[in-house]
Amino acid sequence: MKDVTKQVTFGNPDDEYLQIIECVCGKAFNWWEFIISIYEDSARQCSNCGRKFIFKQEVKIYEIED
Repeated sequence: MKDVTKQVTFGNPDDEYLQIIECVCGKAFNWWEFIISIYEDSARQCSNCGRKFIFKQEVKIYEIED
């Protein structure tokens, strides 16, 4: 698995789905046109470059000090 997070433009995740707005290859997509999931066995393929993608979420908690 290769981390390409910084090379892709994406929207906010919706449960198990994430919308890709611009692929690594530069292909632009309309909102919710190219949707990827969290499951490796359901990796979605870019219609332009053929790369397959899934996503993983990372949660970070920050204390706000006044």
